[in-house]
Amino acid sequence: MGQYFRAVNMDKREYVDPWHIGGGAKLWEWCVNTQAGIFPFLLRRSSEGGGGDIEEEYTTAGRWAGDHVVLVGDYDESGLWQEAERSFSNISQQLVQEYNQFIAIPDGVT
Repeated sequence: MGQYFRAVNMDKREYVDPWHIGGGAKLWEWCVNTQAGIFPFLLRRSSEGGGGDIEEEYTTAGRWAGDHVVLVGDYDESGLWQEAERSFSNISQQLVQEYNQFIAIPDGVT
C-alpha cells in the first residue's frame, strides 16, 4: 500500500486531506500533483498585492502563514495522522472552493 501523508497545522489544529483536494496521499504524489499548489495559497504572507496576487478576501489564503505545519505520514510513530482525523478540523472543502476561485479554473483541483 505505502505510506499516506496529510498536511497538519499544529497551531490551529487543522488539516488538509489529500483525497478531499483531488490529489494522492503518498509523498511522491504530493510532490508531483498540481494540488500541491494549495501550499503557496495557505502559506502566503504579504501586506501588499501585485500582479497575479490575491485580490479577494479568502479565509484560507495565508491562513497557515507562520504556523507550525507538517506533512505527516500515517506510519509516523507520533500518531498525529490519526489524532488530526479524530480531533482537528478538516479545512479541505473550504480550501478547495476558495483556491479554485482564486486560480479561476472551472474544474479546479478536484
